[in-house]
Amino acid sequence: MPLKCQWSFCSDTKLASTDRVKSGVTGEQIWLQINEPTQKDQGKYTLELFDGKDGHKKSVELRGTVFDEAFAEFQRLKQAAIAEKNRARVIGGLPDVVTIQEGKSLNLTCNVWGDPVPAVSWLKNEKELLGDDHLILKFESGKYASFTVTDVRTMDSGKYSILVKNKYGTETGDFTVSVFLPEEEEQVETEKATKKK
Repeated sequence: MPLKCQWSFCSDTKLASTDRVKSGVTGEQIWLQINEPTQKDQGKYTLELFDGKDGHKKSVELRGTVFDEAFAEFQRLKQAAIAEKNRARVIGGLPDVVTIQEGKSLNLTCNVWGDPVPAVSWLKNEKELLGDDHLILKFESGKYASFTVTDVRTMDSGKYSILVKNKYGTETGDFTVSVFLPEEEEQVETEKATKKK
């Protein structure tokens, strides 16, 4: 006969399984889990076991220092989970490397997420960039960040980053821009053709 378990709280109020309170047996462990605990959960918990022949009771007091330490750990873990869920992040859309011909336009867009909406800044070689007619930086609807370089020049080559930050965290997305001259492309093609002969 399987082992029967029943948990009760304080004045022998039997605990039913709910979304907030769960109990079970895993291997040789009998457990009780209280989700989103509150101060009202302090008290005496009793486990009644019945193996078909004999009954056994085991009680534990969940109050004072034991409760305070467990509740503090719960609050810490809950805050960490909230921070991880809401931290600023670059979701995607940026390539690792962009190779572009001088004189062309470069437009990159990525998705950004965070709650609260993160502050967005762009960096080149770890120095903050300010937008102008040549470099257009946008952040729209709290989630779309775009980086546009009009009339790309060789001086636009370098390591770029988008930096997103809110009260829960900071994240960067990095990419490298490599600008080449039209003659360089022709020279490479000529060298390839010469090697094939």
